[in-house]
Amino acid sequence: MVTSKRAQALVEFALVAPVVLLIIGATVDMGRGLLMYGLLSGASRDMARQGSLDYYSGSNLLPPSCTALATPCSLTSLVTGAHLLDSLGATVVYQDSAAISSPPAYGTYVANADPTQPGTITLSGANPNTVYVFIYELDSTGGNPTPRWSCPSCAAANGSAVRTPGNQRLVIDLKLNWRPVMATFLGIPSVITFDSQTVSRIEF
Repeated sequence: MVTSKRAQALVEFALVAPVVLLIIGATVDMGRGLLMYGLLSGASRDMARQGSLDYYSGSNLLPPSCTALATPCSLTSLVTGAHLLDSLGATVVYQDSAAISSPPAYGTYVANADPTQPGTITLSGANPNTVYVFIYELDSTGGNPTPRWSCPSCAAANGSAVRTPGNQRLVIDLKLNWRPVMATFLGIPSVITFDSQTVSRIEF
């Protein structure tokens, strides 16, 4: 009788344990996903605050112009904020554009019907657990490129500054392609795209 009860308990445990473990794993995964999304949102807000300053008008990758002062400030490149997710194993990707009116090669941009508002960005060929950085300016000045993307090779035709004066809107759009651990464990090729967009008014 005792042996029969033990065998029954083992069978019940074998049936219930996988379900319980899946629920625990999914809960941990969900918490990790919420943490990553929170960090992504904080990173976009931090980058927008930095990008609205005159110091950051020159380049998204290089330290801002204030480092040329007699007592240089301690500011770093604009895209540094996206590295808040490094500790969670995410890779950050940022590239300058090949044309001032085109986004980086890893995304496509569709303008908003209202040219003063941010457009829609779609990732193309994105890798999992990777943050893709998009930084552009909506320029309301007639004749200027809009949206205006960072394009150092376009400096001869459009100037070297990434952002132009006139209190334009600066848009920081961070997209995280996240693959849950449970999906990897179960062999499911699912990827969730988190998107955090912050719009700031340039302060010069």
